[in-house]
Order: sequence, then structure tokens, then C-alpha cells
Amino acid sequence: MCLSKPQKVLEVKGNYAVVEFLGKTKTIKTPFSLKSGDYVVSQNNIAVHKIPRREALKMIREWEELNNWMAENNGRKNETQDRP
Repeated sequence: MCLSKPQKVLEVKGNYAVVEFLGKTKTIKTPFSLKSGDYVVSQNNIAVHKIPRREALKMIREWEELNNWMAENNGRKNETQDRP
């Protein structure tokens, strides 16, 4: 299963875009027109869908909450492992 993350377009160079998600940047190929400030989701480093800013920001907040929860719970033993 693959979870697509909303990525903000920082720069467009022809058919390629530099995108950012939670501080990490990468270059992806884009088969459609984009501009700096747009948000996209990609699969295999290819933009597949442009998403509205409001939706992207909501998704980013949810990813941040998940990352925070995982950081807080990292190293804790799963309680179900103690069951017979």
C-alpha cells in the first residue's frame, strides 16, 4: 500500500518540478502544467494529481500529527505483545 503525500511545488523547470514535503525536497516529472505554490501528489516521482491548497494543508497537518504521535510512542512496547 502506498500513501501519497501532498507536496508543495517550489520550482518548475520544463516538465520537472522541485517539490517539498515536511522539509524534504525532491524533483518529480510532471505531465501537466504547474506553477510555484501549487500542491500535487505523486507516484514513482511523477505528479499524478494537482490538489487544492486547503486540502493539501489539511493533509499536511494530519501527517504532522501522525509523525508526532509516532515520535511520542517510539520505543514503547506494544501492549498486545504481552497477551498469551
